[in-house]
Amino acid sequence: MSENYEAVLLAAGSSKRLNGGEGQNKILKTLNNRPVFDYSLRLFLEDDHCLTIWFVVNEQEKETLIAALLTVYSTIPHKIQWVYGGEERQDSVKNALDAMENQDNRVLIHDAARPFITPDLIASLMDAVKETEAVTLAIPATDSMKMVKDTYVSASLYRPHVWHIQTPQVFSKKVIQEAMNKAVSENFYGNEEGELAERLGYKVKVVEGTRENMKITTPFDYEVAQVIAKKWFN
Repeated sequence: MSENYEAVLLAAGSSKRLNGGEGQNKILKTLNNRPVFDYSLRLFLEDDHCLTIWFVVNEQEKETLIAALLTVYSTIPHKIQWVYGGEERQDSVKNALDAMENQDNRVLIHDAARPFITPDLIASLMDAVKETEAVTLAIPATDSMKMVKDTYVSASLYRPHVWHIQTPQVFSKKVIQEAMNKAVSENFYGNEEGELAERLGYKVKVVEGTRENMKITTPFDYEVAQVIAKKWFN
């Protein structure tokens, strides 16, 4: 299997928790005068090992994104292939997988709402996937973790074994396609794609990420991201 990969950049979220279900998609908001989505997109555009970027978007936002790309790049970068998102995140990933023809390249899946991925993290993932079929970024939990049901603690989790999962995640095309097909056939929806591979018995290797590789979900997250962007890119 080659070192090349195809990136699935997920940008079709509803931003309900950020905007209360209304207003601008978070990936179109700006950080330090750049759209949120452009931070990760630019890394994939500049990485020679990234052959194609499957840009998964809301159909009604495609023209807005085209306009944003033209503002930033004066053209639509040739690596970009448009894919329309589905009802759920998993449906969006499936749409991108179904559009791919090459079965040999690895597949990297990333949330466009995580703007602070770095080339070093991508390189670490690609090194790790040489040894296995599935890898994910994650960071160890720093707080005590509990299972809670109906507002009461039902179990305490052993913190050294608890990690917060991030993206990107990287898979061999065969594994993620097999895992997705199995999930669809059983009408199963996971929290993220690594969970789908786990269900088939594949071991998902963890590569330690960074706390800066946060996902913008809430208004507070956006405020934090603005601080990081000014620190990193000024």
